[in-house]
Amino acid sequence: MFRRSLVSQCAQGMRCFSTSSKVAGAAVRAGVVLQRDPIVTQPINGFDAIADKYFAWLEYITADRFPRDLFFKQGSSNEKSWIEQEKVRAAEWYFDPSSKPKERARNKLQVESDGSEEMPLKSAREQTVKVQPRETPADAAGDVRSLERKLERTLYLVIKDKSGQWVFPQGEVQDQEPLHEAARRNLKNACGGKISAWTVGRGPVGHHQASDYTTFFIKGHILAGQASPAKPIASDFKWVTREEVESLVSADYWKSVKDMLSSN
Repeated sequence: MFRRSLVSQCAQGMRCFSTSSKVAGAAVRAGVVLQRDPIVTQPINGFDAIADKYFAWLEYITADRFPRDLFFKQGSSNEKSWIEQEKVRAAEWYFDPSSKPKERARNKLQVESDGSEEMPLKSAREQTVKVQPRETPADAAGDVRSLERKLERTLYLVIKDKSGQWVFPQGEVQDQEPLHEAARRNLKNACGGKISAWTVGRGPVGHHQASDYTTFFIKGHILAGQASPAKPIASDFKWVTREEVESLVSADYWKSVKDMLSSN
Protein backbone atom coordinates (compact mmCIF):
# COMPACT_ATOMS: atom_id res chain seq x y z
CA MET A 1 0.00 0.00 0.00
CA PHE A 2 2.80 2.34 0.92
CA ARG A 3 4.75 1.56 -2.24
CA ARG A 4 1.69 2.07 -4.46
CA SER A 5 0.93 5.45 -2.82
CA LEU A 6 4.53 6.58 -3.19
CA VAL A 7 4.69 5.59 -6.86
CA SER A 8 1.41 7.39 -7.50
CA GLN A 9 2.70 10.61 -5.90
CA CYS A 10 5.95 10.47 -7.89
CA ALA A 11 4.03 9.98 -11.13
CA GLN A 12 1.85 12.99 -10.37
CA GLY A 13 4.95 15.06 -9.63
CA MET A 14 6.54 14.08 -12.94
CA ARG A 15 3.40 15.06 -14.83
CA CYS A 16 3.51 18.50 -13.21
CA PHE A 17 6.86 19.21 -14.94
CA SER A 18 5.96 17.79 -18.34
CA THR A 19 4.56 19.74 -21.28
CA SER A 20 0.96 19.12 -22.20
CA SER A 21 -1.06 20.49 -25.06
CA LYS A 22 -4.04 21.03 -22.77
CA VAL A 23 -4.32 22.98 -19.54
CA ALA A 24 -7.72 22.84 -17.84
CA GLY A 25 -9.37 22.21 -21.19
CA ALA A 26 -7.62 25.11 -22.95
CA ALA A 27 -5.06 24.76 -25.76
CA VAL A 28 -1.45 25.62 -25.03
CA ARG A 29 0.63 27.85 -27.28
CA ALA A 30 4.31 28.73 -27.19
CA GLY A 31 5.71 32.08 -28.28
CA VAL A 32 9.05 33.91 -28.41
CA VAL A 33 9.70 37.40 -27.10
CA LEU A 34 12.50 38.03 -29.59
CA GLN A 35 14.55 41.15 -28.98
CA ARG A 36 17.41 43.10 -30.50
CA ASP A 37 19.58 44.61 -27.79
CA PRO A 38 20.68 48.27 -27.97
CA ILE A 39 23.57 48.91 -30.37
CA VAL A 40 24.76 52.19 -28.83
CA THR A 41 24.52 53.68 -25.37
CA GLN A 42 21.62 55.97 -24.60
CA PRO A 43 22.33 59.71 -24.91
CA ILE A 44 23.13 61.50 -21.67
CA ASN A 45 22.10 65.06 -20.90
CA GLY A 46 22.19 67.55 -18.08
CA PHE A 47 23.88 66.46 -14.88
CA ASP A 48 24.76 63.02 -16.27
CA ALA A 49 26.71 64.60 -19.13
CA ILE A 50 28.61 66.91 -16.76
CA ALA A 51 29.41 64.04 -14.40
CA ASP A 52 30.62 61.90 -17.29
CA LYS A 53 33.05 64.62 -18.40
CA TYR A 54 34.19 65.21 -14.83
CA PHE A 55 35.03 61.56 -14.18
CA ALA A 56 36.79 61.33 -17.54
CA TRP A 57 38.87 64.35 -16.54
CA LEU A 58 39.69 62.75 -13.17
CA GLU A 59 40.75 59.57 -14.93
CA TYR A 60 43.01 61.58 -17.22
CA ILE A 61 44.81 63.59 -14.52
CA THR A 62 45.25 60.60 -12.18
CA ALA A 63 46.50 58.16 -14.83
CA ASP A 64 50.09 56.97 -14.82
CA ARG A 65 52.32 59.30 -16.77
CA PHE A 66 53.56 58.15 -20.15
CA PRO A 67 57.28 57.13 -19.97
CA ARG A 68 58.44 59.57 -22.65
CA ASP A 69 62.15 58.82 -22.21
CA LEU A 70 61.53 55.14 -22.88
CA PHE A 71 59.79 55.64 -26.23
CA PHE A 72 61.26 58.86 -27.64
CA LYS A 73 64.81 60.00 -28.16
CA GLN A 74 65.51 63.22 -26.29
CA GLY A 75 65.22 66.23 -28.58
CA SER A 76 63.78 64.23 -31.49
CA SER A 77 60.90 65.43 -33.66
CA ASN A 78 58.66 62.64 -32.33
CA GLU A 79 59.23 63.81 -28.77
CA LYS A 80 58.46 67.43 -29.68
CA SER A 81 55.27 66.34 -31.47
CA TRP A 82 54.16 64.32 -28.47
CA ILE A 83 54.86 67.25 -26.09
CA GLU A 84 52.72 69.56 -28.23
CA GLN A 85 49.85 67.07 -28.22
CA GLU A 86 50.16 66.66 -24.46
CA LYS A 87 49.96 70.43 -23.99
CA VAL A 88 46.72 70.49 -25.96
CA ARG A 89 45.23 67.72 -23.83
CA ALA A 90 46.41 69.30 -20.58
CA ALA A 91 44.87 72.66 -21.55
CA GLU A 92 41.40 71.18 -21.94
CA TRP A 93 38.78 71.77 -19.27
CA TYR A 94 36.72 68.59 -18.79
CA PHE A 95 37.60 67.78 -22.43
CA ASP A 96 35.57 70.82 -23.53
CA PRO A 97 37.74 73.91 -24.31
CA SER A 98 34.70 76.13 -24.84
CA SER A 99 33.71 75.73 -21.18
CA LYS A 100 37.14 76.75 -19.85
CA PRO A 101 36.79 80.10 -18.00
CA LYS A 102 39.48 81.87 -20.06
CA GLU A 103 38.03 80.47 -23.26
CA ARG A 104 34.51 81.70 -22.38
CA ALA A 105 35.89 85.20 -21.69
CA ARG A 106 37.77 85.21 -25.00
CA ASN A 107 34.67 84.10 -26.92
CA LYS A 108 32.59 86.79 -25.23
CA LEU A 109 35.07 89.51 -26.21
CA GLN A 110 35.16 88.17 -29.77
CA VAL A 111 31.35 88.30 -30.03
CA GLU A 112 31.20 91.82 -28.61
CA SER A 113 33.93 93.10 -30.95
CA ASP A 114 32.64 91.86 -34.30
CA GLY A 115 29.08 90.79 -33.46
CA SER A 116 29.70 87.21 -34.63
CA GLU A 117 29.81 84.08 -32.55
CA GLU A 118 33.04 82.12 -32.95
CA MET A 119 32.85 78.37 -33.15
CA PRO A 120 34.41 76.69 -30.09
CA LEU A 121 37.74 74.97 -30.54
CA LYS A 122 37.58 71.23 -31.06
CA SER A 123 39.17 69.03 -28.44
CA ALA A 124 41.90 66.53 -29.27
CA ARG A 125 39.37 63.71 -28.99
CA GLU A 126 36.99 65.38 -31.45
CA GLN A 127 39.84 65.98 -33.89
CA THR A 128 40.79 62.30 -34.07
CA VAL A 129 37.37 60.62 -33.73
CA LYS A 130 34.53 61.27 -36.13
CA VAL A 131 31.27 60.75 -34.27
CA GLN A 132 28.52 59.28 -36.43
CA PRO A 133 24.92 60.51 -36.03
CA ARG A 134 22.59 58.44 -33.88
CA GLU A 135 19.76 58.79 -36.38
CA THR A 136 20.11 56.22 -39.15
CA PRO A 137 18.55 56.22 -42.64
CA ALA A 138 15.97 53.76 -41.27
CA ASP A 139 14.97 56.30 -38.62
CA ALA A 140 14.69 59.07 -41.19
CA ALA A 141 12.59 56.89 -43.49
CA GLY A 142 10.42 55.53 -40.65
CA ASP A 143 11.25 51.95 -41.63
CA VAL A 144 9.80 49.86 -38.77
CA ARG A 145 10.96 46.61 -40.42
CA SER A 146 14.64 47.52 -40.21
CA LEU A 147 16.96 46.37 -37.43
CA GLU A 148 18.98 49.55 -37.96
CA ARG A 149 16.41 51.83 -36.29
CA LYS A 150 16.38 53.10 -32.71
CA LEU A 151 19.95 52.01 -32.05
CA GLU A 152 19.84 53.08 -28.40
CA ARG A 153 16.63 51.14 -27.63
CA THR A 154 15.66 47.48 -27.26
CA LEU A 155 13.52 46.35 -30.19
CA TYR A 156 10.99 43.49 -30.18
CA LEU A 157 9.66 41.46 -33.09
CA VAL A 158 5.88 41.48 -33.48
CA ILE A 159 3.86 39.91 -36.29
CA LYS A 160 0.34 40.39 -37.60
CA ASP A 161 -1.38 37.01 -37.35
CA LYS A 162 -4.16 35.69 -39.59
CA SER A 163 -6.80 37.32 -37.35
CA GLY A 164 -5.23 40.75 -37.93
CA GLN A 165 -3.88 41.08 -34.37
CA TRP A 166 -0.32 42.15 -33.56
CA VAL A 167 1.33 39.54 -31.35
CA PHE A 168 4.71 37.99 -30.65
CA PRO A 169 5.59 35.01 -32.86
CA GLN A 170 3.60 32.10 -31.41
CA GLY A 171 1.81 28.89 -32.29
CA GLU A 172 0.35 25.62 -31.04
CA VAL A 173 2.26 23.13 -28.89
CA GLN A 174 2.16 19.56 -30.11
CA ASP A 175 1.52 16.61 -27.77
CA GLN A 176 4.42 16.08 -25.32
CA GLU A 177 6.50 18.77 -27.07
CA PRO A 178 8.67 20.87 -24.72
CA LEU A 179 7.76 24.54 -24.63
CA HIS A 180 11.19 25.83 -25.68
CA GLU A 181 11.26 23.53 -28.72
CA ALA A 182 7.72 24.50 -29.68
CA ALA A 183 8.63 28.19 -29.33
CA ARG A 184 11.63 27.85 -31.66
CA ARG A 185 9.57 25.85 -34.17
CA ASN A 186 6.77 28.43 -34.16
CA LEU A 187 9.27 31.26 -34.63
CA LYS A 188 10.71 29.53 -37.68
CA ASN A 189 7.25 28.73 -39.09
CA ALA A 190 6.04 32.31 -38.67
CA CYS A 191 9.19 34.21 -39.63
CA GLY A 192 10.98 31.88 -42.05
CA GLY A 193 14.39 30.25 -41.95
CA LYS A 194 16.41 33.43 -42.64
CA ILE A 195 16.44 34.46 -39.00
CA SER A 196 18.90 33.05 -36.47
CA ALA A 197 17.88 33.37 -32.82
CA TRP A 198 19.04 32.17 -29.42
CA THR A 199 16.44 31.32 -26.79
CA VAL A 200 17.33 32.01 -23.16
CA GLY A 201 16.72 28.89 -21.10
CA ARG A 202 13.88 26.42 -21.34
CA GLY A 203 11.41 27.98 -18.92
CA PRO A 204 8.83 30.63 -19.83
CA VAL A 205 9.24 34.22 -18.68
CA GLY A 206 5.50 34.87 -18.70
CA HIS A 207 2.16 33.87 -20.17
CA HIS A 208 -1.02 35.27 -21.66
CA GLN A 209 -4.38 33.77 -20.73
CA ALA A 210 -7.08 33.99 -23.39
CA SER A 211 -10.58 32.51 -23.36
CA ASP A 212 -9.68 29.38 -25.34
CA TYR A 213 -5.88 29.10 -25.07
CA THR A 214 -2.84 29.95 -22.93
CA THR A 215 0.38 31.23 -24.47
CA PHE A 216 3.71 30.74 -22.68
CA PHE A 217 6.59 32.97 -23.78
CA ILE A 218 10.30 32.12 -24.07
CA LYS A 219 12.82 34.98 -24.11
CA GLY A 220 15.05 35.11 -27.20
CA HIS A 221 17.77 37.24 -28.83
CA ILE A 222 18.31 37.68 -32.56
CA LEU A 223 21.79 36.70 -33.74
CA ALA A 224 21.61 37.26 -37.50
CA GLY A 225 19.23 37.45 -40.43
CA GLN A 226 15.83 39.04 -40.74
CA ALA A 227 12.20 38.02 -40.41
CA SER A 228 10.35 36.86 -43.52
CA PRO A 229 6.66 36.37 -42.66
CA ALA A 230 5.20 33.08 -43.84
CA LYS A 231 1.62 33.49 -45.04
CA PRO A 232 -1.01 32.73 -43.87
CA ILE A 233 0.58 32.48 -40.38
CA ALA A 234 1.80 36.09 -40.51
CA SER A 235 1.10 38.83 -43.02
CA ASP A 236 3.46 41.51 -41.66
CA PHE A 237 6.12 42.17 -39.03
CA LYS A 238 7.70 45.08 -37.20
CA TRP A 239 10.69 45.72 -34.95
CA VAL A 240 9.30 48.03 -32.29
CA THR A 241 10.13 49.53 -28.90
CA ARG A 242 8.26 48.88 -25.67
CA GLU A 243 6.02 51.92 -26.18
CA GLU A 244 5.27 50.90 -29.75
CA VAL A 245 4.34 47.38 -28.61
CA GLU A 246 1.77 48.91 -26.27
CA SER A 247 0.26 50.94 -29.12
CA LEU A 248 -0.04 47.88 -31.41
CA VAL A 249 -1.30 45.01 -29.24
CA SER A 250 -4.65 44.72 -27.46
CA ALA A 251 -5.09 45.95 -23.89
CA ASP A 252 -5.40 42.43 -22.43
CA TYR A 253 -2.34 41.25 -24.34
CA TRP A 254 -0.30 44.24 -23.17
CA LYS A 255 -1.29 43.63 -19.56
CA SER A 256 0.15 40.11 -19.84
CA VAL A 257 3.42 40.95 -21.64
CA LYS A 258 4.43 44.38 -20.32
CA ASP A 259 6.49 43.02 -17.41
CA MET A 260 8.57 40.93 -19.83
CA LEU A 261 9.82 43.98 -21.77
CA SER A 262 12.75 46.23 -20.98
CA SER A 263 12.20 49.92 -20.30
CA ASN A 264 15.36 50.86 -22.25
